[in-house]
Amino acid sequence: MITQTNHKETFRFVPATSVEIPPERVAALLKSEWELFTKQTGKSAEESKRSFKSLPLGVTSSFQHWDPYPISIVSAKGAWMTDVDGRELLDLSMGFGAMLAGHLNPTVVEEVKSSLETGMLFVTPSPISTDAAERICRRFVIDQVRFTNSGTESTMYAVRTARAATGKDGIVKVEGGYHGSYDPFVVSAKPPVDEIGDASNPIAHVPAGIVPGDIYVVSYNDADSLERIFEKSASKIACFIIEPVMENLGIVLPDAGYLERVRELCDEYNVVLIFDEVKTGLTAGHQGAAQRLGVIPDLITLAKSIGGGLTLAAFGGKKKYMDFVTN
Repeated sequence: MITQTNHKETFRFVPATSVEIPPERVAALLKSEWELFTKQTGKSAEESKRSFKSLPLGVTSSFQHWDPYPISIVSAKGAWMTDVDGRELLDLSMGFGAMLAGHLNPTVVEEVKSSLETGMLFVTPSPISTDAAERICRRFVIDQVRFTNSGTESTMYAVRTARAATGKDGIVKVEGGYHGSYDPFVVSAKPPVDEIGDASNPIAHVPAGIVPGDIYVVSYNDADSLERIFEKSASKIACFIIEPVMENLGIVLPDAGYLERVRELCDEYNVVLIFDEVKTGLTAGHQGAAQRLGVIPDLITLAKSIGGGLTLAAFGGKKKYMDFVTN
């Protein structure tokens, strides 16, 4: 295992003091920026109006929408995108890490072209699959891996594997954490603050139309909250799924010692620890957050950056759990 020595920037830092910016100043700055935005993006406004007729909210995923309208992109290369108004924009998101190697990375493009010439879908075992699996296992220091099509599939199958291995059904997740569109993962992903109780003892928020099953919610960086849940309900809990570095709420680093304590608690209460590394898989370090932070989960989920922009995902981990994928 290659683990980088932790330095203080690896963990969350909370300043002792802060200076509040007057709300009036914030409002004035936003007004100025939105005026500039609408002045420069007329064609994006037209494209958004057109797309509303065939796409919900005019977008392919709801997070892409904002008022008054989102920027519409026509091409990208390297770290730069070009919008429908012809402006070149620096891409500070890079597809939440999916485009870590850059848009139209020459190596990725070459590999894609080669695949198109040798075959796209075999539905049989292939040396290509084995080679990819060996690379993933070696890089992320896991025993076995199973490939999937999306991050949601990976987290869904990881939870199913944990349930099979433990004979329990309950899931614990972090308030504000997002792990895909599977029903239990939507619980408390973006909960209304006035409906979720105290931060140290959050109330699970279940959106309309969701069938969550046995779900428990805890606060990030609060091992005591997790321990209380385990003390009360561990006999029903199969797994705790968590982003080792939270990225659904901006980027929130773990407190020093938090993930180590999570690992101890999962071992003590026979709960499978799943690290959702769909976003952190390569962006937190060349071996992901688990290896960077030195805390090893039972299962990990991967997507986005491992595909270089293509639809590729995976989940994997310790063989004693991966055996339940097939038995």
